[in-house]
Amino acid sequence: MRRRQTRPNVFRELKRFGVCSSDWKYILIPTAVVYLVPFIFNVWIWFIPLGFPLGLMTFLILLTAFNFLRRSKPKYWLSHKTEAFSEKWAPVRPPLGVELKVKDWVDK
Repeated sequence: MRRRQTRPNVFRELKRFGVCSSDWKYILIPTAVVYLVPFIFNVWIWFIPLGFPLGLMTFLILLTAFNFLRRSKPKYWLSHKTEAFSEKWAPVRPPLGVELKVKDWVDK
C-alpha cells in the first residue's frame, strides 16, 4: 500500500455555526437552564411558555457573543479567563499538598 498525504484540515477544531466544539458547553448549559426554569415554575405569557422565547433569545445572544469572541480573541481565551477568575487572579498559584512533599531525588 502506498502512503497517502495527510490533509491539513484534519487537526483543526470542528466549528458549528462559527463556534468551536470546546465552547458549546458555555452556550448549551445556560440556554437549557433559561429554557427549563420557566417550565418548572409554570410561567406563561398568554398561551406561550416563557421558556421558549427566553431560551431562543439566550441561545442567539450567546451564539453571537461567542462568534465575536472567537474572531477577536486568541484560542482558549475564555477557558483561561475562567480559570484565572476561579484562582482569584493570583499571579502565582500556591503549591498543592503533593507538591510540598520531599522528593526522592532531593538530598537531605
